[in-house]
Amino acid sequence: MLPPIEAFAGAEHLPFTLTGGKPAALFVHGFPGTADDLRPLAAALNAEGWTTHNLLLPGFGSDIAHLSDYGFKDWLGAVTTHLKDLKRRHSPVVLVGHSMGGALCINAAAEVGVDGLVLLAPFYKINHALWSMLPALQVVMPQFKPFKLFKPDFTSPEFRDGVSKFMPGFDFDDPQHQAAVREFAVPVRILAQVRDVGLKAYANAPKISVPTLVIQGTRDPLVIPENTRRLAQRLGGASGFVEVDGEHEINRSDLSSWSVVRQAALAFVTDLFSGKG
Repeated sequence: MLPPIEAFAGAEHLPFTLTGGKPAALFVHGFPGTADDLRPLAAALNAEGWTTHNLLLPGFGSDIAHLSDYGFKDWLGAVTTHLKDLKRRHSPVVLVGHSMGGALCINAAAEVGVDGLVLLAPFYKINHALWSMLPALQVVMPQFKPFKLFKPDFTSPEFRDGVSKFMPGFDFDDPQHQAAVREFAVPVRILAQVRDVGLKAYANAPKISVPTLVIQGTRDPLVIPENTRRLAQRLGGASGFVEVDGEHEINRSDLSSWSVVRQAALAFVTDLFSGKG
């Protein structure tokens, strides 16, 4: 049996608000992230006088073991509920999302309406044949064992570092622990729900009539630039597109691409809402 997942047990992963002025931004993390993922950008915006709120989507954080109990409607409902609350007390209001959070921002904006969007590596699909088959696969194959397909290298420093962050008690030299990793299963239903989020965002993109900034890493292996360009071209409002030399986690302040991401986002909201706060 594997040790418990403790990666998201800390208080830093809980939702939080940084109080500022009248303008406000709602930050939406990706999969399988937490409120902490977009903290650097929230802090940067707050320093400019904005009120920022970083939510935690249902089933994420310390509740990650129960993620399969939730789905697209729960995640979108959380975003729209927080968005409506901010709009009652603040103006203008911007949505900021990373990866799946970016897709949720598009869907929420199509439902509720916002004054602007900042989308970091917004997800809408994965270029793999199995991705399109998920609705059928979840019926015939309820669980997917990723380490049957991608063989884990228990000697790799990168693999050890990644697993240790999720399960600090993992013994890489214990045959039972190794066997448990190989049998580790992900509910296909969850992947199908993520797929639905992306497809709905692609369909809703032309309904977005507000200014939008899209920031994309040129070396992103998950949300590839070609797909993001295609999604950005479908947006109905005026949109800016910035590419940075980075992979998927362009929201991290310890990476070389961070200064460009920060500057682009701050310039966008400053130019867009100057004098409206």
